[in-house]
Amino acid sequence: MNGLAHRRASAVLFTTVLCSLCSYSFPQGAALLEYTAEYDASANGLAATASRSLVRIDENSYRLSNSLEASLAGQTLAKLEQASEFILEDNQIVSQNYSYQLSGIASASHAIFFNWDAKIALSTEDGESWPLAINDGVMDQLSSQAAMRQNLIDARDGASTFSFEIIDGDTIETQQYRIAGEEILSTPLGLLNTLRLERVREASDERVTKIWLAVDWNYLLTRIEQLNNSGLRIVLELKSAELNGEIVRANK
Repeated sequence: MNGLAHRRASAVLFTTVLCSLCSYSFPQGAALLEYTAEYDASANGLAATASRSLVRIDENSYRLSNSLEASLAGQTLAKLEQASEFILEDNQIVSQNYSYQLSGIASASHAIFFNWDAKIALSTEDGESWPLAINDGVMDQLSSQAAMRQNLIDARDGASTFSFEIIDGDTIETQQYRIAGEEILSTPLGLLNTLRLERVREASDERVTKIWLAVDWNYLLTRIEQLNNSGLRIVLELKSAELNGEIVRANK
């Protein structure tokens, strides 16, 4: 593989991994607060910008959106759009539908439609589709992160690890995280009080994922670091945000 082909392949991997990483957001409290956030990211010489927003559609339904664009030498290599709609019911997140669209030097698409009356989710990916039997609590990649709120509250009672089930293509997988502690993090916005989480993986999986959430700002995603088995190191960092109409600022 020549240098340009290698960089393009890295860009696709970078965009795909970064998409899954920047899904993290942990709202707190009975009502979910609307927000918009902008991020910068880097990985082995590649650069990307990402934006994220949570908007309220009606009384109890919400739309969580991600967009990401990776570039090399000023040229856009990949663009990704990701969105999830869910309902807040009895203080629980209930997934309704999910979409994922990657375009550029590579393309991919994924969608999930939840039918809770039939307890079936239809997962489609690049022309293939799979009906999956679902139980309460099964979610898509984005809405599952909004549901982390309950796990963080429970953690205050002594729990240090938590897990949830998400649909990934034709399977339902369990993801587990642990709370690694609190940290005052230096960011482009200044110092922020954060909670640091780490992904729990199989012993044979050498990937390391660390996530920082702004405690004083509704657990807004602040930073992610991931080191892949291939040596690809990805860093995503918050550069600006507005939460419930208030501009996110550093600690006072």
